[in-house]
Amino acid sequence: MPITSFLAAAAKRPKFQGENFYKNKAIVDEIKKLAARKGCSLPQIALAWVAAQGMIPIPGTTKAKRLEENWASRDIDLSEEEKGEMRRIIDAAKPHGNRYNPTQQAMVGH
Repeated sequence: MPITSFLAAAAKRPKFQGENFYKNKAIVDEIKKLAARKGCSLPQIALAWVAAQGMIPIPGTTKAKRLEENWASRDIDLSEEEKGEMRRIIDAAKPHGNRYNPTQQAMVGH
């Protein structure tokens, strides 16, 4: 799916509209702050977090640059304090807005 099609579809989802967008973005911004302190990117800290939970993240990408960035996440060690901070951010997160609009919900059987 071309990125423009993806963005157009995402823009129709309630969680990406109006005030919901800004409330949800605030969750991401908190994780970005931790990534900045850690000296890594948002995708890298997200992948490192998943790996720290004992899971194997399998990110998809079409760009070599992103593949290299994702691969570098293996070198990110989260301290117990950083894991705790991520857990606090995630546990406090209250996503706003539905994933799908009514038309999309009908298409996926919701």
